[in-house]
Amino acid sequence: MTINEVIDLLKAYNGPLGLTLHSGASEKLISEAEKAYGITLPEDFKALYRFTDGFETLEDIFNMIPLSEIIDNSKKEHELWIAEYMIYSDMWELEIDVEDPNDYVILSGDSEGERNVILTKSLAEFIARFLKGGVFEIGGLYAWKDEIKAKLYGGTEPQKIKPLFGVFHEGLILGLISKKEIVDRADWIIATEDEPHHFFIEISLSHDENELLGVLNSIGLTYDTLQARVILSVLHTQLLIDKITSDQAWAILEQLVYRPGWTPYERTQIHSLIGDYDYSDEKTRERNQKEFNRHLNDFLGNYSRFSLYNHKEWELINTVVLKIFEVKQLEIDYPKSIYRKIIKRGQRPTSKKLTLIIWILMAIICLTVAYHFSPSSLATIVIVIGIAFVGNFKRVKNR
Repeated sequence: MTINEVIDLLKAYNGPLGLTLHSGASEKLISEAEKAYGITLPEDFKALYRFTDGFETLEDIFNMIPLSEIIDNSKKEHELWIAEYMIYSDMWELEIDVEDPNDYVILSGDSEGERNVILTKSLAEFIARFLKGGVFEIGGLYAWKDEIKAKLYGGTEPQKIKPLFGVFHEGLILGLISKKEIVDRADWIIATEDEPHHFFIEISLSHDENELLGVLNSIGLTYDTLQARVILSVLHTQLLIDKITSDQAWAILEQLVYRPGWTPYERTQIHSLIGDYDYSDEKTRERNQKEFNRHLNDFLGNYSRFSLYNHKEWELINTVVLKIFEVKQLEIDYPKSIYRKIIKRGQRPTSKKLTLIIWILMAIICLTVAYHFSPSSLATIVIVIGIAFVGNFKRVKNR
């Protein structure tokens, strides 16, 4: 496929990605980008950017990066990134032969710490792959990378991604993940590997949910709090896109609340959510629905860093999330500890101090009312309050 054929595909595109094309870049902007990196851009890149200065999509928030942004990245000494998704959560890099600018490769970063994976030597193929399957779907950019990695390093081993299938298993039981989603993931692996493990073939061929649960259990699944946190991330996503209701979310929390391993902060929050929803009558529940949803969304938002596609980073994400919970628990505990110290030292407010505070508040209220309704009487009221205050203060002081 040539770059001109891809440009025709972009012009005619009417698929699910929500594609937005930009105005074409000027020759001056193309030259500035070349100067910024000290390179000559390949001819097919120039042809694409003359047609559209990058493009963006709603699906996966994927962008072919505009030249002005590419120039800005050069000032930060970044590689020559040509595409990114989810605000630079992942990037695709262009590497050009210094002697022949039309001899280049497009690389995809590897989160496992291995060197970047070379995807292609064709910009046209890169864009065509994206238009076919986006970032995540079968035929898309991630599947493409997995296909190449499988050829280089061997196929996917079920035991190495057992936590992911543990989440699939529990998510299927809770009604958060469908059989189709799990089968699609297995089909993806089958499609991208020359010799896929029989485990994935068995998943693909399972007839119903019970058979699928049996296949998943065949690799010896275990459950831990990390996987439960991923489940809460899935729950959060399902709520945001209205795939489940608050009633269903509450029922799932009720099943998870006694899972061992929650931090004190998590356990308190889950108990609070269940209690708020469980012990209210119908009218109260209706009235407090908005507040419950806000509390639920705020709590589940703590798990938004987890996803079913970044399982290789779950341990690292879990460490960050636990630190956040430590800080939040300290914010709750610190005021309590200060109050305990005050009580222990006998520093409760005395009756004298309380009386003084009440008098001051009353005086402020009286003066405010007088100023509002009868400003001319303000001076008289000040004198009366002053005399009354002095007399009462002497009496209180002598107690």
